Amino acid sequence: MKKLIFISILSISLSPARAQETRVFSGAEFVNYSVTDIAVAAGQKWSTERAALPGYFSAVDTATYTGCTNEVHIDGYIKKYGNKPFIFPIGDGTTLRTLEISAPLSSTDTYATAWIHGDPSADNDPTAPFAGAHPVTSVTAPVSAVSIVGQWDWQVGAAENLGAGTTGTGAGLFITVSIPDMTRFADASQLRLVGWNGSSWIDLSHSATANGNTAGSTLKGIMTSNISAIGIGKLMSVLPLRLENFTASKADCNTQLNWYTSSEFSMAEFIVEQSLDGTIYNTVTAVPALGNPSGSHYQITVTQPAGLAYYRLKMKDSNGAFVYSPVVMMRNTCADTEFMQVFPNPVTAGSPVVKLSFTTSYRGAAQFMIFSSVGQQLISKTIQVSSGQNLVSTDITRLPQGTYFIRVSGENGKPVGNGQKFIKQ
Repeated sequence: MKKLIFISILSISLSPARAQETRVFSGAEFVNYSVTDIAVAAGQKWSTERAALPGYFSAVDTATYTGCTNEVHIDGYIKKYGNKPFIFPIGDGTTLRTLEISAPLSSTDTYATAWIHGDPSADNDPTAPFAGAHPVTSVTAPVSAVSIVGQWDWQVGAAENLGAGTTGTGAGLFITVSIPDMTRFADASQLRLVGWNGSSWIDLSHSATANGNTAGSTLKGIMTSNISAIGIGKLMSVLPLRLENFTASKADCNTQLNWYTSSEFSMAEFIVEQSLDGTIYNTVTAVPALGNPSGSHYQITVTQPAGLAYYRLKMKDSNGAFVYSPVVMMRNTCADTEFMQVFPNPVTAGSPVVKLSFTTSYRGAAQFMIFSSVGQQLISKTIQVSSGQNLVSTDITRLPQGTYFIRVSGENGKPVGNGQKFIKQ
């Protein structure tokens, strides 16, 4: 049972030039029995301690908090006593993220919540029974993913958890939340209210309940017992195609993307998206769907920035529904010191010259060597290497068809760059 140390409200003057803050510290509670307009005092801030035992603004029976906006709301925890429906005007101090509950069954039922901005996978939830991290990758079907924007901490009064005599497991309550911008996360039809049960995020919506996916849209669900946090999840759309394979490979200093489909019906396009951090994706191009019922092969080459980049497909059908492919990665090392590239590859008998382009910080004499696939040295010649870009060409007419390796080493025997494989046909 959580025991409140005292019931009070504490106002702190921040400075003569700034507005006051009304803050409820850990273990304390400000009890509201009527209608409190928190917007009356212009510039006033309202907040509570976010701790294992939070501070609470509370409302008893028909009491409410009004005047709440993005600028003025409760930055912290609100507790509701009684069997009347209630809207919790909570947020993070800059944005209002309301949570609404239907009427509880009993006058002793008590519930509390707070909006927690940030990835639920981090150690953000301070309260029992499942305090700590709630990994967004731990999901139960049909949920496929959970947003990293934030979560609502959810506390119930069962077993006097929220004070002497409190009850309520939350089971059967209708929950409505005001969501952040989810346009980059999912279509409205895919969004689901989800709950953390101690080991996994589970579906609370059971159908499409969002009225949009922009900031301020609402999302609904039905609460079940044993939930300690509420989040925003999505389902994997069922589209009229099957993605068999999606790969990325090097194409000189760019990236070649290949994908194969089967059972392709009523598809509109494949939007290729690229990310430099694995989180924020931008559209690179759109490839029209071929609409072949037996499947199709798609291939495009995209400009690859230096370093690591992530790629995914946003696959849309003719009705606008979409689903994302798995993410593939590719690293561009063209700008790296000691970068090497052999071409043409394969080398053909009609043009039996192999070329090695490389960038290095080494300067001086070096040995250019070609080895067989079993490590036998077949060609060796001395070359002069400059610091920067270099190009070496060698006639391999006398080499039979097969696989070979090129290596370059400096005067001290230290390798210059990495060994390169090529094929002669």
